Amino acid sequence: MISIKRPKQCLRGFTLLELLVVVAIMAILAAMMLPALAKAKQQAKRIQCINNHKQLAATCLMYVADNDDWLPANGRTDPPDVNHKLWVQGAFVRPDANTNSAYLLDERYALFANYLKTTRVYVCPTDRPHVMVGGVKHDKLRSYALNAYVGWTGEWESRLSSKHRIFTKQSQMVAPGPSGIFLFQDVHPESICWPYFGVQMVSDAFFNFPGSSHNGGVVISYADGHAETHKWQDPRTTTAYAANYHQHQEASPANRDLVWLRERTTASK
Repeated sequence: MISIKRPKQCLRGFTLLELLVVVAIMAILAAMMLPALAKAKQQAKRIQCINNHKQLAATCLMYVADNDDWLPANGRTDPPDVNHKLWVQGAFVRPDANTNSAYLLDERYALFANYLKTTRVYVCPTDRPHVMVGGVKHDKLRSYALNAYVGWTGEWESRLSSKHRIFTKQSQMVAPGPSGIFLFQDVHPESICWPYFGVQMVSDAFFNFPGSSHNGGVVISYADGHAETHKWQDPRTTTAYAANYHQHQEASPANRDLVWLRERTTASK
């Protein structure tokens, strides 16, 4: 029998030019996809932050329902005091407040501890995840603060106006109503300190700088339980510069964002 040898198939690889073309196409596709992926990631963080705010607002409303319309106590205790419970305690100017989760989760200190059992809901996913204290890295404990004019107890913060209403009961929130009074908002990581968020009602200055990590905006929740995102208009708000953030008095003349905040903080007596 005569065997017939078939010709060997010629195996042809990519040329260098073809490989370069493929790599270039992949690079173009990646460049087109990266902004979309980054935007989707940012959107996911914004949604998570809104959910955190809704949980905090819902906790506040549950507390009101359980305590004859009284709003959870807000204010300043220095150092934290088991005999003067607030919604949470701790001022981040103190090293221990940056590291002690008991000020949020222990019922001896925090009124919200009966309702919330994790620090995760207190931290915005766009916030820095850690803080350095004494050269040691610790998990960030809190990104949000409660409107100073909501639930304040004890000696009033003298650097804020005393000519405006302090709401101690939800039923007092008539003008503006609950849908127009903010409860919690993101705070700039350099400016967050006490459990309360101060708003200067009679001067163009920031007591606390609001957060702006959501594409130049903040997530804010209201006394009726809803939460929303607001984008700041003045670059001084997003720059959030202060030589000393714990002075809580950074002038910002004619800042439209301060007007917006005042309209949602409280009203004249």
